[in-house]
Amino acid sequence: MSARTCQCSIGYRRSVNYPLPGPPPNPADAIDGALERLDGLENVPLAEHVARFDAVHATLTEALSSIDKV
Repeated sequence: MSARTCQCSIGYRRSVNYPLPGPPPNPADAIDGALERLDGLENVPLAEHVARFDAVHATLTEALSSIDKV
C-alpha cells in the first residue's frame, strides 16, 4: 500500500510533499492477514514452518499490544 501525498509550493521554487489524511489503519486487518499466512501450511516444507509461525506470532503480538484499537 502506498501513502497518498500532496505537493505544495512554499515561497519561490520550494515545494514540500506531505501526507494526505485518510482512515486510520485497522489492527484487525493485520490479524486477518497474519492468520491467512497459515493457510496452506500443510503444503509448505517443514523447514519453513518456524519462519511462518515466527512472523505470525510477531504480528499477533503487535496487534495484542494495541488491543485498545481492536
